[in-house]
Formats: sequence, C-alpha cells, structure tokens
Amino acid sequence: MKKKICIILTGLMMTCALVACGKDKKEEVAVDETKTVQEDLVEFINDELPGIATDKDNALTIYNSYFNGTEVDNSALLTDLKSNAIPSLEKYIENLSAIEVETDEVKEVKQAYLMGVQKQYEAMKMVVNAVENEMPDYLVQAEALIVEAQTYMNDYENKVKELAASNQITINSNTISSGTVEEATTEVATTEVAQ
Repeated sequence: MKKKICIILTGLMMTCALVACGKDKKEEVAVDETKTVQEDLVEFINDELPGIATDKDNALTIYNSYFNGTEVDNSALLTDLKSNAIPSLEKYIENLSAIEVETDEVKEVKQAYLMGVQKQYEAMKMVVNAVENEMPDYLVQAEALIVEAQTYMNDYENKVKELAASNQITINSNTISSGTVEEATTEVATTEVAQ
C-alpha cells in the first residue's frame, strides 16, 4: 500500500506536443492514410486527453497524498478515496471511453491507455476493500493491479512512439516516470523515458 501510483498515466504525459511534420505536395497523394493517422494521433494526444485530464489529476493527487512516507490515516484515506478519488477516476474513464478516434492504429493506442487507467481504478477500489475489511491480502492484489496498469501504460507509450516514428510525427519533450514533463532541448522522433 506504500507504493505511490506515480506510475499512473506516465504515458499521458506525452500530451506534451506531438506535431505532424509537413510534406511536399508530391507526397500528399501517396500518404493520405499516413496523414489520417497523424491527425488522429495528434488530436488524441494533444487535444482530447488534456481536455479531460482534471479528473484524473484530482484522483491521483488525492491517492498519492496518502503515500508520502508518513503514517496513513485509514479513516481519512477511505473518505477521500470513496468520496473524491474513485468518483473522479470513474468520470475520467467515462470521458476517456467517449473519445472517438478514427484509425485502427489510434484505436489500439487508446485501448492500451484505457486498460491501464481501468487497472488503476481497480487498484484504488482494492485499497478501499483492504482497509474496510482489514484484509492485507487485498493490498497485495492492489499492488499487482498497479503493476498490471504499468504494463498497459508501457504498451501505450510504446505504441505512441511507434506511430510517431512511422508517421512523421515529432514528439517535442520527454516523458518522465514520475509523471512530470520536462521540455526537450531538441525535437526528436521518439521520446525516451527517464528511469
């Protein structure tokens, strides 16, 4: 239970600016499909995800505030998770599910991301069950769900990198594992995850 969910949504920090590179007019006819993937991915990462991020940020801030190395007040944790964090994450999942993407490639990206968020949601609910029922085994299950969520988020991030590299999209900053974003000094075709 002491683990932070700072791993949550590391891939989301890629909202930092995907930019589709320009093309010559000669190339436009040959790359109509690529251009569709470009536009779809850039819109999903740059416009759609940041537009709904408040609920996710609220949920994670609440959760992480209880796991900062100090002793956890179980009563306050339960109240905050049940009244604030979990409802916020439910709303985020609902809004994320409602985002429409057009291309199969970006649908795969969205699905990996959605699965990661859902596992994080399940982990929070498992923590509530663990505390309410005084079941330490549930905490182990919650940690397993967090690990599973990270696997999906890694898959999401890898899919974004692959699509960016194969569709002339530039990622303008690096994703940091703590969930913070630093501006890159140069534009690169893919991001690197700092460990």
